[in-house]
Amino acid sequence: MPALTVYLITKNEEQHLAEVLAACAGADEILVVDSGSTDRTLEIARAAGARVVHQDWLGFAAQKNFALAQCAHDWVLHLDGDEVLSPGALDLIKAAIAGGRADGFYLRRDDRFMGASMSASHCRPFLRLYRRAGARWDERKLVHEHVDVPGRHELLPGVVLAHFGYDTVAGYMDKLNRYSVLKSRMRHRDGRGYSCWRLVGAFPLGLLKHLFLRRMIFSGPRGWVRAMQDAYSMFLTEAMLLEMARRERPGR
Repeated sequence: MPALTVYLITKNEEQHLAEVLAACAGADEILVVDSGSTDRTLEIARAAGARVVHQDWLGFAAQKNFALAQCAHDWVLHLDGDEVLSPGALDLIKAAIAGGRADGFYLRRDDRFMGASMSASHCRPFLRLYRRAGARWDERKLVHEHVDVPGRHELLPGVVLAHFGYDTVAGYMDKLNRYSVLKSRMRHRDGRGYSCWRLVGAFPLGLLKHLFLRRMIFSGPRGWVRAMQDAYSMFLTEAMLLEMARRERPGR
């Protein structure tokens, strides 16, 4: 049976961490790379038997690459500190990696918002379970980073990540504001500057995208709120690019 490391990067994740780690009980190793928590995160992690490593914050992708390099085993499962595996998921994960039919597996994620599941809208798949050899997070991505894993990938049925990181309106908006800053910096760095058309179209097109393509309309009033927030984040990114462009004008 191939050995499995579950790895997380954390900072002040006490709210859901005990539940996250309890769902991972039975993994060969649990690794928590922490960037300076001041709450009970470290206490909770050690009580659950996790190996805790400190690393000052390097950025999302670089921090995950550091954590990946610390993993002891050939197969790894990456979780956020607010993502809880569904009951029985670890047994399905172990069976999948023992079967050897793929080098990586996508897991569906169910965002919890306003205290309830958003599964009526969508459960997006993310590549979270994979062989460590050759895997690397793309450090050019300042936010919405992804991991590159060589080989064949499949969706792993029966496993769902309950994601509590977007549970409240205020908490989600705070995250979106921070992500918009990082997205605007990344696009400016890559030469994708301000566009009047994107500024005008970002919100209405983003609203349609999230209501219908992401199916948030099927989550009722909660889905409408989420779609509005996501669309506003798209507009905010374009507004920040306009601000950058204005600051770079000669004479300013």
